[in-house]
Amino acid sequence: MSDAPDQWPTPTGLTYHLSPVPVWEAQRVGELYAPEAFTDEGFVHTTIDLETLLIPANRYYTDDTRPYVCLTIDLARVSGEVRFDADPLIYPHIYGPVPTGAVTEVRTAQRSSTGVFIGFGDPERPDQPPAQ
Repeated sequence: MSDAPDQWPTPTGLTYHLSPVPVWEAQRVGELYAPEAFTDEGFVHTTIDLETLLIPANRYYTDDTRPYVCLTIDLARVSGEVRFDADPLIYPHIYGPVPTGAVTEVRTAQRSSTGVFIGFGDPERPDQPPAQ
């Protein structure tokens, strides 16, 4: 693998994004989804798999007591640029809001009694409200 970012592969396939339930619920019926930090950061954070999603979930969100969901995003349905910005190549960034039609599954984030993220529930269709 080249050390030069312009030589890194373009992410493809499915990617995973963590969202507070109220943020997703407020946007899921619209055409586009943008996370709370999108205005400041300019991109959507995602990961290459569910296991990897637990890393930022526990690094940044254990103190946030809101319920969370994992959005499965089909990168083939995303119109914005998608790229890796750091090595290791496990965190694709989507430079633009995500079309809600690109969200193919929603999983409820599972947490321990101390707020630690421990996994994700079964996938549900995005047009259905998440299981509580």
